[in-house]
Amino acid sequence: MQEATALDLDAEISAEAEIEKNETRDAVPLGAQAVRVEVPVDRMPADRRRIYQKVAALAKRAMKTSAEGENVAAARLAHKAWLLAPDMALTNHVLGLMLYNLGRLSRALDFFETAWKIDPKDAEIYQKLGLVAWKLDMLEAAEKFYRLQYKLAPTAVDAAINLGGVLRDAGKFEEAIEILRTAIYAHQENYELWNSMGTVINDSGDPIQARTFYEEALRLKPDYGRAHNNMANIHELLGEPELAIPHFDAALKDPADAMEEATMRHGRSMVLLAAGRIEEGWAANESRLNPNRAQATLFTLKAPFWDGTNPQQLRGKTVLLVGEQGLGDEVLFMNIVKDMLEAVGPDGELRIACEYRLMPLVKRSFPQAVVGHHMSANVEGRDVRVVPKLEDGADFWTPMATPLRAFRNTIDDYPAEEGFLTPDPAVQSAFRTQIDGFGSGLKVGILWKSLNMNARRSRFFSAFDAWEGVLRTPGVDFINLQYGKVADELELARERFGVTIHQPTDIDLKMELDKVAAYASACDLVLGPMNATSNLAAACGGKVWFIHARSSTWTLLGTDRQHWYPQTRSYFGKGFRDWDNTMKRVADDLAALASTAD
Repeated sequence: MQEATALDLDAEISAEAEIEKNETRDAVPLGAQAVRVEVPVDRMPADRRRIYQKVAALAKRAMKTSAEGENVAAARLAHKAWLLAPDMALTNHVLGLMLYNLGRLSRALDFFETAWKIDPKDAEIYQKLGLVAWKLDMLEAAEKFYRLQYKLAPTAVDAAINLGGVLRDAGKFEEAIEILRTAIYAHQENYELWNSMGTVINDSGDPIQARTFYEEALRLKPDYGRAHNNMANIHELLGEPELAIPHFDAALKDPADAMEEATMRHGRSMVLLAAGRIEEGWAANESRLNPNRAQATLFTLKAPFWDGTNPQQLRGKTVLLVGEQGLGDEVLFMNIVKDMLEAVGPDGELRIACEYRLMPLVKRSFPQAVVGHHMSANVEGRDVRVVPKLEDGADFWTPMATPLRAFRNTIDDYPAEEGFLTPDPAVQSAFRTQIDGFGSGLKVGILWKSLNMNARRSRFFSAFDAWEGVLRTPGVDFINLQYGKVADELELARERFGVTIHQPTDIDLKMELDKVAAYASACDLVLGPMNATSNLAAACGGKVWFIHARSSTWTLLGTDRQHWYPQTRSYFGKGFRDWDNTMKRVADDLAALASTAD
C-alpha cells in the first residue's frame, strides 16, 4: 500500500466506483459510521489546538453531509480538513471514509493506512482497514486488521462478525466458529451474530445445522433481509426451491446495499429455475448481468442489446451471440444456436463469439455461422469481456443465456436429439482405438472436481474416497478425464482401491478442447459433476451420468435429469451432499451396465 501523500480529489470524484472483488457476505458495513472526533485537547500546544478544532469541525460537517447522502460535498469537506493537517490521524481517517463512500476503495485504503500508522491504538480504523481489504479480496490483510481490532475491542460485535466472515472466506471454519461462539455467549440477543454463525456453518458444508442459527436470527428480527436470503439458500441446498422463493421475496425488502440486492435477485432467479418455473426463471435471470453483482461479467459492446423477448426482431439481421460465465455454461448454452440460426433466417447472419479453445469445435458444428472468440481482461477484479472485429456491423448482440427466454420456456422446448456439437470424426476414431487398448471392459471416463476449488465451492464435489465403490466395479476400464493436478488421486486409486485409472495420451485435457470433446464422446460412458469436460461429452452426443451434490441444481429445471442432453442421467441423494446414497446408486447402475456389456 502506498503512502497517501497527495490526492487529486476531482479525479477521484469523476472516476467510477472501484469494483469490489469480494461480496463480503454478512459483513457489518461502514456506512456513515462516526469517527472519534472529540479527544482531550488540554495538553495540545495552542497552535495545534486551534488547527485541531478547525479540522474537527470540518470532520463533523463531512460526516453529517455524508449521512445526508451528499457524498461529493462530504468528500470536499474532508479534503479541506486534510489539507489543513495531513499529519493527523483524524483527517486521514475521515478522508478515507469519504473516499470509501465514493467507491474509491484502493485510495481509501491508503488514507486509512496512514491514519493507522499515526494512531495505532484507534480500534475504529482497523474495522475500516479490514472491510476495505476484504472487499478487495486481500484476505490475509483483512484478517490481520480485524484481529487487531478484536484485540483492542474484544466486546465489539462488528469485530467478531467481520473477523468470522474473513476467516470463513479463507476456509478457516473452526477459528471462525470459535470467535462467533464467544461473541454469541456475550450477546445472545444480537441477530447479526446468529446469522453470521449460520453462514460459517453453511459454508463449511452443514446447511441443516446452519438453518437453526438463521431461524434464531429471524426470531430476533423477523424482517432481517440477510437471514431471509440465507434461509432461501439453505432451502435450495436441501432440495426445497419452492420454500426458498418466499424468503428471497422477504430478503428483497431489506437489502443492505445495491450489491446485496443484485445477489439476492440472481439467487431468486436460480431457485425459480430449480423449482421448474422456467419461463419466470429465465426472465428473472437477466439479473445475472447486473454490474452490481460481484460475479457478473461486464460486456463492452457497441451494438444494440437484444433482450430475448421477441425473436422476430432478429429476422434478416446480423446478430452476435457472446459466450458468458464459465466454460461449462458456455457449452451448455450453445443448446440454442440452432434456434438462433433459424431466427435470423437465410438473409441474416449469426456470429458466435466463444472461448478461443472452443473455436474449431464450434466452427465444425455450425458451419452456417461466423465463429470468432471473445477476449476478457481483469479490470479491478472484474471480468470485462470484449469482442474485437466480430461486433463490427452487428445489428444486435446478446449473451448466450439470454435467448433461452425466447426458446426454452417449457420442458417441451428442449431438444430431443442427442447432441448439438460435432466432434472431429477422425480424431474421435483414433482416440477410440487408444481407448480400446486399455482393456476389454466398458470404457468409462471419470471426473471428480473443478479446477477452481475454494473452500465454499468444494462443498459441491465429492471427496475422492467416495468413488471407491464405483471404481471397484468389475468389467470396467476407467480413464482419467480430469484436468489439473490428479497424481495423488490416481495413486490413491492404485494403492488403496487396487484400480488403475488409465491416462490418455496425445491430449492436453485443459487446453485442447476439440480433442477433449472427441475423446470424452468416444468413451462408452462419462461419470462426473457438470464441468467443461462432461458438458462437452454430452453436447457431442456422448453418454454421461452427471453426479450432483443436490437435487435442486438449477440445470435440472425442477426435474430429475438434464433436458439439455436427453441421453444423460443425473444422480443425487436426499438433501445436500448425500454422497453415500448417490455414489451407491451410480455403482449399482454401473455394475448392471457393465454386466450387460459383457
